[in-house]
Amino acid sequence: MNPHPHEPPDPVGVEVRPLSERTVGEVLDDLFVRGRRCRALDAAGPPGAPQWLLAELGDGRITGSCPHARWRRSDEPPTGHLSAPPVDPATDRWRILEVLVFGPHAQIRLGEGAEAGWISTDAPGRPPDWLRPRDRSLLLQGWSGPASSRTLEGPVPVSVTREPSGAEAVLPVAWTDFSGRVRPLSEPGRGALESTGTWLTVREYWAADPVTGAVGVAFHRLTGLTSGRKPTGPEFEVGTGALVEPRGRDRDGGR
Repeated sequence: MNPHPHEPPDPVGVEVRPLSERTVGEVLDDLFVRGRRCRALDAAGPPGAPQWLLAELGDGRITGSCPHARWRRSDEPPTGHLSAPPVDPATDRWRILEVLVFGPHAQIRLGEGAEAGWISTDAPGRPPDWLRPRDRSLLLQGWSGPASSRTLEGPVPVSVTREPSGAEAVLPVAWTDFSGRVRPLSEPGRGALESTGTWLTVREYWAADPVTGAVGVAFHRLTGLTSGRKPTGPEFEVGTGALVEPRGRDRDGGR
């Protein structure tokens, strides 16, 4: 029997740890003052892995990419007019709704006002197969064509996209328009829909209700941005919609 029936079950396969007040300050300093790699994120996994930033503020959004030593952020030229203004951690914490800095191995989340922070990583050990984390990729939508969505020049990939509504956004990734093609399968006359585009990748963690046995996604963390072929499954057969065994991937896309 669940001793806390009104609380959701704990997700399996993820470890979430609070950050000290000092570490929260160091994260803000690395991101917005010094513009260098987030040391707390590097400490949680292999140093040198790419890092991305998504900061939701009361007056807009700041995005960024740090594939090497330095950040390229949306609040810097030539995209500052499409971004929220720069953040000064000494005076602007009240503007912060949420800051996410993430890489393939870990995610740091700072809450409203940067009053608290947490880091999430894969937990040690292997969970049961039926509760194994699942990797997904979500399409980032922008109006197709170089006049609307394009990659800007520079050593760090950044793109500007425009929605049909006219709204523009700065994405910390090289841009690829969405398209699809039929990939032939081994059986004659069968094919799978293969998608190409610009993707946000996410790792989902599952939990099982101890009373009912129901299983659902209970936690997720962002793992990266990429462009090109859809990096995760599932794939579906054209015409029937049947689930296809993707090459080099699990049948259910990583779960």
